Amino acid sequence: MNKWVVKEFMADHNHPLVEQKNVQFLRSHRVIKNADKAQLNAMRGVGIGTSQIMDYMVQQSGGYNNVGFTKKDLYNHVDADRRVHLRDGDAEGALAYLCGKSEMDPSFYYKYNVDEDNHLANLFWADSTSKLDYSCFGDVLAFDTTYRTNAYKKPLVILVGINHHHQTIVFGSALLVDESVSTYTWVLETFLDAMNNKKPLSVITDGDKAMRKAIKRIFPDSCHRLCAWHIQRNAFTNVHVKDFTNHFSKCMFMEGTVEEFECAWNDMLEMFNLHGHKWVTDIYAKRSRWAEAYLRGHFFAGMKSTQRCESMNAYLNRFLKTRLKLFEFVKHFDRALSRIRHNEAKAEFETHHSSAVLTTKLYALEKYAGTVFTRQSFLKFRDEMKNAELFFSVSTENHGGYRVHTLTKFRSPDKIWKVCYGNSDRSMKCTCMMFESVGFPCPHMIVVMKIEHLEEIPETCIMKRWSKLAKETVQVHHDNESQGDATNIIRYGALSSMCSRMSYFASQSEKAFKEARCEIQRLTCQMEELCKNSVEESEREDLKATKHHVRDPIIVKTKEFVNTHNAFINIEDSIEDMGDMPSLLNHNMEGGSRHGTNEFSQNTTLDTFQNGLETSLNDSWLGLHPPNYFTNQVRVVE
Repeated sequence: MNKWVVKEFMADHNHPLVEQKNVQFLRSHRVIKNADKAQLNAMRGVGIGTSQIMDYMVQQSGGYNNVGFTKKDLYNHVDADRRVHLRDGDAEGALAYLCGKSEMDPSFYYKYNVDEDNHLANLFWADSTSKLDYSCFGDVLAFDTTYRTNAYKKPLVILVGINHHHQTIVFGSALLVDESVSTYTWVLETFLDAMNNKKPLSVITDGDKAMRKAIKRIFPDSCHRLCAWHIQRNAFTNVHVKDFTNHFSKCMFMEGTVEEFECAWNDMLEMFNLHGHKWVTDIYAKRSRWAEAYLRGHFFAGMKSTQRCESMNAYLNRFLKTRLKLFEFVKHFDRALSRIRHNEAKAEFETHHSSAVLTTKLYALEKYAGTVFTRQSFLKFRDEMKNAELFFSVSTENHGGYRVHTLTKFRSPDKIWKVCYGNSDRSMKCTCMMFESVGFPCPHMIVVMKIEHLEEIPETCIMKRWSKLAKETVQVHHDNESQGDATNIIRYGALSSMCSRMSYFASQSEKAFKEARCEIQRLTCQMEELCKNSVEESEREDLKATKHHVRDPIIVKTKEFVNTHNAFINIEDSIEDMGDMPSLLNHNMEGGSRHGTNEFSQNTTLDTFQNGLETSLNDSWLGLHPPNYFTNQVRVVE
């Protein structure tokens, strides 16, 4: 065996030494410590960029020369960490993450299928909170598609509703391979499977033809409404006649009967000489899906547009960038959902721990409403109480077990409303059908309450979904909070928070600083020893435990976005009617779902929420405001 023997060692350097101020750039002196990595992961988890994290660490350490690494080192670590998580493939990592969530949340549901080459095609997920929300508020469903949220350009569909605090809630989400009828059918069928086959009473969409066909196939008995905002904009775009849009909107939202609508429509056609106009003729043929006269009596919880979907999508497009891999996407989405639910918890607290400020003369009735309705619902009801001041009774007819009150409006004597009042059960039914459409007693019913000297709102006039007891029969499971308790990053955050107060006081004097530093060094050595001896499996090892053997998705080839300056086109007709386009999916992935299907089934979440979104998601009750953006492209896989 050949051996080398050192005969002499020269301790002198054979090159000029680096100046002290430049030592920080030597590779041998640049190390990202585990504590820095933990802080990096925690900050990236809430959407803070790597560059901003570097600036923060520099400030915390007292300068660039003290931080111990460069910005490039930080970027390299982030990239290396991403590669480790995706060592088995991006789709595999995302599915493993969802599988891990299902272990923490027994009611968690996800399902996916693959194409003929075993590439991930469609993915749907919904957690236990979404399922519980749907069981309470699944009477109205709105959904829309957004784009550019992931590296594969897969369209994202979010199915949303409205809760008893008038906040947007998420029932489920899906990443799609395309926007064909067959794909939307798969999404709705999977959604039904996750929600125990409960179908919504009403559905609101933007008018996508493929989506409409899927809804008709899966929800044949649900009332389908087209987004009012999109239709109004199409009216403005397609009919270049002064004042037409205003008259069209009056026809759309008029609260009269079908006969009154038809009369007003014909008058409008005569006024603007629009007989035979193609767009007007086409939209008239669809009037049963947008005219209030045809839709009244169908419950839509006050929603007339897909604004809630688009407010959510606008947020997603701000924070879910096109470079996000699926594994990163599902984690970011998870965190955003947590923030939405935190807002609901805050609203629940305010409802149960605050009292309504009474402002009307109907003190007893208003006070009772404050004890029954949630805070936001109470405000809606009080608005109707104030509107009731404009109405008065002109006659009352007795019919044995019930009375019919005829009402008219101040300065509108030609308009009348009739309210049927049951003597025994105090039930009411008004010809305006606001209660059936929105779920709150109308001003006409409130006038009758005054006439009948009622100090409480009859039970038959209270819709439970708007009350404080809307979720009394369900046990809310905040899985997003509990699952993190066992992760390193949450433990790190908890300890950092606990140490921040000590750090503040220790920094106020030299003596306190030295004593704290000495104690921290002692504890650090002790914890390092414990960490070496620990046999706890890491979160990363947990992700590797489950194998789905699914290949990463194919990048979807899409049409470009419509130019926003020329985007005023008819939503109804601009989207190609793809019909039952042959699906790329030749088979479904079989496996042992905990829900008894032959496809894997389980869910995800998002990132930090800001005050701007909180305002947009809690959009006005019946108001129509333009969405933050409009896209109309079709996603087709070649």
